Amino acid sequence: MSLRLPRLVALSCAAIACVAACSRQPPDDPRRPVVAAYADLVLAVYEDTLTTARELDAAIDALVAKPSAQTLEGAREKWRKARVSYSQSEAFRFYAGPIDGPGGPESQINGWPMDENHIDAVRKDAYIAAPGLNIVGNVQAFPEITPELIAAQNEAGGEKNIASGYHAIEFLLWGQDLNDPPTSAGNRPFTDFVASDAGKTSVEARRATYLKAASTLLLRDLESVVVQWREPAAGQQNYRSKLVSGDVYTGLKRMITGMVALAEVEMAGERMNVPLLSGDQEEEQSCFSDTTATDLRNNATGIENVYLGRYQRLNGQTVSGPTLADLVKQTDPRVATEMTERLARTREALVAIRDPFDREIQPDNTAGQARVQAGIDALRAEAQSLTRVAQSLQIFLSPIESSGD
Repeated sequence: MSLRLPRLVALSCAAIACVAACSRQPPDDPRRPVVAAYADLVLAVYEDTLTTARELDAAIDALVAKPSAQTLEGAREKWRKARVSYSQSEAFRFYAGPIDGPGGPESQINGWPMDENHIDAVRKDAYIAAPGLNIVGNVQAFPEITPELIAAQNEAGGEKNIASGYHAIEFLLWGQDLNDPPTSAGNRPFTDFVASDAGKTSVEARRATYLKAASTLLLRDLESVVVQWREPAAGQQNYRSKLVSGDVYTGLKRMITGMVALAEVEMAGERMNVPLLSGDQEEEQSCFSDTTATDLRNNATGIENVYLGRYQRLNGQTVSGPTLADLVKQTDPRVATEMTERLARTREALVAIRDPFDREIQPDNTAGQARVQAGIDALRAEAQSLTRVAQSLQIFLSPIESSGD
């Protein structure tokens, strides 16, 4: 017995070593903290977006309860504020995430350009419009205006038949931009929300009902996105948990895809080049409030936030963590320097664009058109640098196509 003991001990040690070797997990991808920090940033931006949308909803309540020049301007100011955080969130699109993946609410939240006569009557002599349903004015066809009706009517019969979201609310708050004077935004009077003798069936009362219903739908849609980015309850999963714990390569690819698509396809293409070529203010994004240039600048800030891994919240808190910029500095310092320079150039070019955007794109405003073209060129160069960022991290980007909004 004593002669066999050393051999048994040796065999046991070998077995233990074998089990330890077989159960050893490969080291995790050291870039995972960058994806986790991205999820924190996305959540912070969307939570601020929801907060400002709630503030807008409260201001709409005040307008509907007591229409006046003051309550109308109060609602407009809250709309402008709400657009800041939402515009920065658009860098989180274009990779089939919660906002614009299958069943996502993006088209209900931010659809444009819109044929506003789908919602309400417009001056046809000031706008080349197709015959619209005029939901507000058509009591017989639409006796009850609800969030559900608005959702059903969004893009019904055509992609420009926008019935919901920020731009539907914008149109209701500002009305048509009749360019009188030329630099003026829309100037809907508060009396458009004061019910006439017809009471709740009056056009004015129905317009107020529509405004509130559209705001309610917007809140629901934003809440559905936020819940997918919060930490899920124990034992449950959502988009955030799958992204953070999943394949790191895929997570990084989605981060870069969102930035490239926003810069190249949406901003340089849909939001700037299309209206520049047409000279048509109806092709600009926020054409009723004349805040398109501000939207563009906040879109660009959203791209910077993702690349630099930081965001300053409404409460002053700064959300930050490991960044893409850090990874690129380690893998290719030349690309890192180029990316920093391109971000700065885009920022400068977009700041140079003057308000209102619809005056910048007019054929007789050569200086304004040059400023818009400079912004387009800067964004396209930025997108090229972002592609090189992906290459430096050995990430292959799929072809990116326009989303149309």
